Amino acid sequence: MYAPLVSRIRRRVREIVGDGGIIRIQRLVAPAVRWNLTALGRVYWTDKAMAHSYTPIYQQHFQHLQYRPITLLEIGVGGDESPTWGGGSLRMWRDFFPHGQIHGVDILEKRVDETRIHIHRGDQSDRVFLRDLARQHGPFDIIIDDGSHINAHIRTTFEVLFVEHLKPGGTYVIEDMATAYIPEYGGGEPGCPKTSVELVKDLIDDVNRNYWKDRAARPVSAVHVFEQLALIEKAR
Repeated sequence: MYAPLVSRIRRRVREIVGDGGIIRIQRLVAPAVRWNLTALGRVYWTDKAMAHSYTPIYQQHFQHLQYRPITLLEIGVGGDESPTWGGGSLRMWRDFFPHGQIHGVDILEKRVDETRIHIHRGDQSDRVFLRDLARQHGPFDIIIDDGSHINAHIRTTFEVLFVEHLKPGGTYVIEDMATAYIPEYGGGEPGCPKTSVELVKDLIDDVNRNYWKDRAARPVSAVHVFEQLALIEKAR
């Protein structure tokens, strides 16, 4: 009941104030809570801090990077079909990392023309697009997959980006992993092959087995799994 009500209120506010007006107000308020990722996410209306509870986990894992000149890539800008809406989490990351460069990818047109935020239009299942993007703007300290949530797309994106385009010691994030159990997203019952959850299970093997050839091919040092969320750390 709460989430649909909030969505209706937000739609009404957008109709009255306009997307640009809301974003300007958010940018005025955000500096007061820049140190607190959850508060910052709520200011920017990102579901990472609202419908989901990802931001406390992110604060715990990324706090030490806050004032470093990191490069972050997030797949999925949000805002549905509207080119003038979305990018709330990109703004959140931009403010939380005041020296960082923030890159967002979306299959739809998105007009986010703001300092240190860079938008790239493309399909996360397109290996050529991903490689070209990463060669131009990577390697990345943090990569977050909040894109289509289609399991085949999640695995393709990970295969292209993790080994070659995530910095040693960097973190790769997969969000909204409940789609591993939804047939429309290529998921199914627990144990269904080629889902995001099965990928994470395989990565746990990579952390612990002593076959150095495999470790060199996919150098995973740690896997942190939470509700609908996995953070995979690359070995240094």
